[in-house]
Amino acid sequence: MTYSPDRAGAADLPVYLVLEGDLLIATDIADALNAHGPCRVLHVTSPEEIAAAIKAEPALAAAFLEMRLAQLQDIGLAETLHARGARMILTAGEADMDAVLDLGWFMLLRPFSDEMIRAVLPVPQRA
Repeated sequence: MTYSPDRAGAADLPVYLVLEGDLLIATDIADALNAHGPCRVLHVTSPEEIAAAIKAEPALAAAFLEMRLAQLQDIGLAETLHARGARMILTAGEADMDAVLDLGWFMLLRPFSDEMIRAVLPVPQRA
């Protein structure tokens, strides 16, 4: 599922990947991202859906992942997302926080707010 309020100029918009099993939480994340500025949000509910969802995306601004660090590393997903420039943001596995931060990644502790989501977003690059 892709959330984008306006498809015009969609190629120039930042793209965010949201791996979240709960549709309400995924919608809240998408709404917070769209409130931050025009963007496209790709929502998937399982890691197996990610490859197809990002196939046509040369770049990702960030990936919000409802995964524990070990699971992410075990399936090699981090490399795929890093290759597209994604900022890694885990939304599960609070016990992994120190290891996640040591990797230079980010973690959102549940329940998180719109402000918390915006605080972990990458700073837009100016042309």
